[in-house]
Amino acid sequence: MRKVTFSFSLWYRMAVVLGLMTFALPAMALEPEPHPLDTFLTDILNFHEPTGIRGTVRYIDQAEHNLWLNWEQRSDDRPDFNDGWKLVPEGTTLLVYPQNAAQYEELESIQKGTPIEMVIQLDSEGHRRILSYQDLSQPRKVPL
Repeated sequence: MRKVTFSFSLWYRMAVVLGLMTFALPAMALEPEPHPLDTFLTDILNFHEPTGIRGTVRYIDQAEHNLWLNWEQRSDDRPDFNDGWKLVPEGTTLLVYPQNAAQYEELESIQKGTPIEMVIQLDSEGHRRILSYQDLSQPRKVPL
């Protein structure tokens, strides 16, 4: 019977290879899929492009010059937003900011509970700015 001898360097090389394989496996593992609720929230709160929203006026903050809405629907059907309206979860509120002081003065007179349709988009500060709006209790303006 023949005796096989291993040198120290061979053992060392084998240990290094096995160690690298052990640490490399987790890096090669697939990232877990995001939870469907996370995906839903990310999609529904994406306002990087102009987005149509519908709801009712909840509160006009005169100190901060912004509006809180009871948000009901959302549409990504650009540019006219005639179709593609999707419901958002009941009880959702949304904070939006007028483009400027003149637009705020127009909106300031709208009563709580007034149905409203807006096109909004995130600005460079991360605020949802009102690009255009329509008081749905009044005759429809074309285009929005």
